[in-house]
Amino acid sequence: MSAGMLGTEDPPAIRACEALIAEAIERGASDIHLEPRRDGGLARLRIDGLLQDGRSFESVLFERVVMRMKLLGGIDIAERRKPQDGRFNAGAFDVRVATMPLLEGERVTARLQANDARLPSLDALGFEPTVLARFRFLIRSPQGLLIACGPTGSGKTTTMYAALAERLGNNESLCSIEDPVEIRTPGINQVQVHEKAGLTFESAMRGLLRHDPDVVFIGEIRDRGTAELAASAALCGRLVVSTLHAADAWTARMRMLDLGLPERLVDGAVTAFVSQRLLRRIDLDGVYGGRIGAFELAEPHALTPRSLADPSHPLRIDAERHVREGRTSTDEIERVFGPSH
Repeated sequence: MSAGMLGTEDPPAIRACEALIAEAIERGASDIHLEPRRDGGLARLRIDGLLQDGRSFESVLFERVVMRMKLLGGIDIAERRKPQDGRFNAGAFDVRVATMPLLEGERVTARLQANDARLPSLDALGFEPTVLARFRFLIRSPQGLLIACGPTGSGKTTTMYAALAERLGNNESLCSIEDPVEIRTPGINQVQVHEKAGLTFESAMRGLLRHDPDVVFIGEIRDRGTAELAASAALCGRLVVSTLHAADAWTARMRMLDLGLPERLVDGAVTAFVSQRLLRRIDLDGVYGGRIGAFELAEPHALTPRSLADPSHPLRIDAERHVREGRTSTDEIERVFGPSH
């Protein structure tokens, strides 16, 4: 197949990609999955946290659609043996593309993020009122380290941006370091990490601290250097907010310790861990539509290890509140947390 047919002169692949992206946007999908099969390929859309099967492709067209996605994302189409990533704009949406070689061919995952996404208010996220009041107090504090934790797609970044919005317009310098910048927000000085150019989370943080920020959002704590800088900045009188991949608040504290931070530094700098999950909402017709958060807000010294299957786990207790108040179902809690014991 010629390079031209893989590029701008491949109308079937162009039409298929445009239709797939348009459908994903129309249905409010967060991700597009292109998965190779022995006899072709399948497009799936993640909507409200669940993957839904979509269009099937015969083998030749599927390969061409994958190549088209790679081209759009600025990814080397000749390299099919290792994972790659890239990005492109689709109208008002930023699309992040990642590839992975599988036994049957290349898989592509594309994540969609609206460039002009409106931040929800903290009041709309699902916090229990007393927990929300405590969280607002911590967000409005002049210093400390707040860490949102949960798996990928649990809403951590949205929560932290909604929190940052509470500080906009206060004659303060708000900055972020992200990879990538997920929600472009006027009033926040946003730094895009570029590791190939040497701009890492750690180096960006070191540089940014010389620019007199009042509040710094670190997109994700991934290594010891970044964790130490975040804790040090918090202890030196700045508010630092970040995210961490961890199942709950207890696990997040253990992750910080596993990165090599002394226990006294973690417990001294972290004002609270905010762990969360997203649950599908039940609308007035009794079907699912949209999602709402279940939250745990805990200070490091107050944490005890609990399984998410334990009915006494704070996250599960908060999720049960949404069931009692008619926002979600017991089945949805078991889907997200597993059966209780």
